[in-house]
Amino acid sequence: MVLLRLLVLLFALVVSDLHSLSWFINVSESQGPGTVLQFFSFNCSSYTPTPTLELLNVQPPTTFFNPPSLARWQGTYVGKLTLSSSARLDALMVNHYKLWLKFTCGNYVTEGPLFVDVQRDLSHIQCAGQFASPAGEMIQVPETVRPGARLYILLLPGLELHGAQVSPEHGMVGDRMGAGGWRE
Repeated sequence: MVLLRLLVLLFALVVSDLHSLSWFINVSESQGPGTVLQFFSFNCSSYTPTPTLELLNVQPPTTFFNPPSLARWQGTYVGKLTLSSSARLDALMVNHYKLWLKFTCGNYVTEGPLFVDVQRDLSHIQCAGQFASPAGEMIQVPETVRPGARLYILLLPGLELHGAQVSPEHGMVGDRMGAGGWRE
């Protein structure tokens, strides 16, 4: 119980007006479903109706964030925002989310943003799946392929080649590679 109290005190923000306060948090792309992103602490003396904390909007739209929970604990309401079961953060795809939250306490209603910055985690490599051709079909390697022949080209995240073609006579990737190497 003491540990929970300490955690709440460390992570909680006592907020009287969400509109005048914005929250900024960083989260690693390696964080998965169920990860707690933020704790919130609210003072509310009104018990009727029960206070609420809602997630109104996420930009860009995604289902990666659960609706926030709100529970009463020793006279204070503590909210918690977590990643949903569909969360697959990728800083190269989307590195910034804006969540719009609404807190209601009796007749008092206030709203404010939570900015979530997704940070790259170079130790967390995400695979796109099995190797496939640009058309989507699986690549078949014949048993008669000669030693040293190029079987595939590895495309690293953020360095994808769009519209590239393999030149059979040179074994090079067209459009971006030439005799002089990589060119933009």
